[in-house]
Amino acid sequence: MNKKTIITALLTLAAMVGQAQEIKMNETTINDYIPMLNQKGYQAYSFDVSTIKGRNVTINVREFVNGKEVEDSPRLLFPYYFEARGEKFVFGFLPSETDSLVLCYFNWENTLRSSWSLKLKQLYWESENKYVYSYRSDPFEPTSPLEKETFIPLVYYSSFWYDAEDKVTRCCGSISDIIKRSPHYYILGIKYY
Repeated sequence: MNKKTIITALLTLAAMVGQAQEIKMNETTINDYIPMLNQKGYQAYSFDVSTIKGRNVTINVREFVNGKEVEDSPRLLFPYYFEARGEKFVFGFLPSETDSLVLCYFNWENTLRSSWSLKLKQLYWESENKYVYSYRSDPFEPTSPLEKETFIPLVYYSSFWYDAEDKVTRCCGSISDIIKRSPHYYILGIKYY
């Protein structure tokens, strides 16, 4: 092969490699927005409730401070029983206009929906010398079999805690670890009758 043929082959190969590394724009889907919404405080958890369809249901919240359930807990989030219509139930959280509240939302397959607020507690962040509101939510994995008139926890909403050793606020680990350490948390769930 002569020098001209080799140079032509190398240029062709370089052009082909360059095309293989091309970046193209994809169409944005709703799944692309979920991490952004979560970052801004929008969270949603969907549950299959088909096994209790047609039953009477209440939506309950239990509040805990330093591992102990507070006096007016548990309480109903919705003031009466309702018939569970549909097979999908969504619990969610929305940012509020104040740091001291979180807005909760539920939707029972578009037949019944409501929102309410939960009070949050400040956490003193010693290394920053300031008070902060910092919470996270996670779903429970519902256990089977479900028992009638028994509280079924679905989601917990827990405060971070200050870790003096590492000088940071944190909220990590399994649900049982977080519940042991979190100074304030809510457990949201349902009962069926």
